[in-house]
Amino acid sequence: MTREFRQMDAAASPRLELADRVDDGSTFDYIVCGAGSSGSVVAGRLAADPNVSVLLIESGGDDDDDRVRDPDLWPANLGTERTWDDVTEPNERLNGRRLAYATGRGLGGGGSINAGVWARGHQSDWNSYAEITGDDAWGYEHVLGHYRDIEDWQGAADPVRRGILGPMRVRSSLDVHPLFTSFLDGAEAVGIPRFDSSNGILMESAFGSAVREENIHDGVRQAPFRRYVADRLGQPNLTVLPHATVSRVVVSGGRARGVEFVHDGTLVRANAEHDVVLSLGALGTPAALMRSGIGDEDDLRALGIPVVQHLPGVGRNLDDHMRLPCMWEATGVPLPMPTRSQAVVFAEDESRPGAPEFVMYLSPAPSVSPESAAQYPPPERCFTLMPAMRLRPESRGRVRLASTDPLIRPRIETNFLADPDDMRSALSAVALAREVGNSAALRPFTAREVSPATSARDVVESFVRNAVETYWHQSGTCRMGLGDGAVVDSRLAVYGVEGLRVADASVLPHVTVANTMAPSIVVGERAAEILIVEQG
Repeated sequence: MTREFRQMDAAASPRLELADRVDDGSTFDYIVCGAGSSGSVVAGRLAADPNVSVLLIESGGDDDDDRVRDPDLWPANLGTERTWDDVTEPNERLNGRRLAYATGRGLGGGGSINAGVWARGHQSDWNSYAEITGDDAWGYEHVLGHYRDIEDWQGAADPVRRGILGPMRVRSSLDVHPLFTSFLDGAEAVGIPRFDSSNGILMESAFGSAVREENIHDGVRQAPFRRYVADRLGQPNLTVLPHATVSRVVVSGGRARGVEFVHDGTLVRANAEHDVVLSLGALGTPAALMRSGIGDEDDLRALGIPVVQHLPGVGRNLDDHMRLPCMWEATGVPLPMPTRSQAVVFAEDESRPGAPEFVMYLSPAPSVSPESAAQYPPPERCFTLMPAMRLRPESRGRVRLASTDPLIRPRIETNFLADPDDMRSALSAVALAREVGNSAALRPFTAREVSPATSARDVVESFVRNAVETYWHQSGTCRMGLGDGAVVDSRLAVYGVEGLRVADASVLPHVTVANTMAPSIVVGERAAEILIVEQG
């Protein structure tokens, strides 16, 4: 595979040569739908071959904005044109609450507006994917090779696990504030060892803590779109069209022939000689498949959509990290500026030994749900410990179409806490946060515990149901694998439809142990690797 990347000055923001239209009926070798963390990789890798024509279409706009360049401004993107501001269906186990469930929109997708965390996934995550798919190429050893190609690691040499010439600059947080050092000290005090890297040997261990790693250089976000695609704009074989929302994949004779999308209020068709790649995320990709007649046949017929391929797994298995923010009032000691944690803690749970079950960050702000804030009003000065837990299969959610209109967002059922054992895990996560937050190490920063401030089970259970929020790590709705419920095979090909691939976090059978941007880049690398080999 060609490796042609130029490390440009981090502050550089070259003018993007974007298309303002694509003629109806235009033909490309490949059409990539979605310019997020996976789609940017696929498009950039394929366009490295000048003999291959690529169309990359994105529903949002460009990324020329300080809110993108400066990762400290990431919360300012919420509720703007850079997000799909979805809201979930009411969940009776969360006291009927509906959760804000934003996903990225625009060039770079979530990778351009997130908090800049570089978390590669645990060894057990990748090995489980290999087992589920029957393909060792998804296993940890093969994926390490992708990460060595992806990274330009700025830390201590680790040639087995880290690369130094890839497109993504990665480093540990700089100038770590004493609050975060004390957070790590508190984790050590409760038996969680500290590691030199949050992605090295820690991701082969059962638990641990470290200064977090980030894809930031000279204070500027190293977004996947900028690192994989921006330098190729202007090439005659690459067309990037923003403000284009995919309506459906056009399938005939059992093969994907192209896509229809809405641009400037007009329905446009583009044709694909080889493959169509859907990289619209764990909410957008299943919705596009269903609008294309690919999904559960009963659901499709109920909306009047002709059935192209019965795949009942489309939209099911929605996985995520359930966030459980616990809050402390702070003393007068200076706090860091919000908005990014500089440290991370991974903890084991007795029900799933051998790999981290919980990930926990610290926010120097009241990062709590509206309902929790009403129950426990945030003090003027406070910080929040935010443990998150993975869901059991019985608590996975679902994405359904609300309409055949591509501009109407789907219905989202998180199903959080459907498995009774999830409450037990949630109580364990809260207990861990309270143990660390009330440790001697953090005492210089803590005036008092605000929430939940008790170990009484009934009170903490009530707290959990009001406190739960998403970590925006939506995954799993077009999972890869074998047998019932799988949507794509190990080569990311949609079952029953030739020339159609999925490349984003929706293919992950379950969410990785922490943030999903870096794993999504790996999915993009795998997709590109597969397509390039097949192209010959």
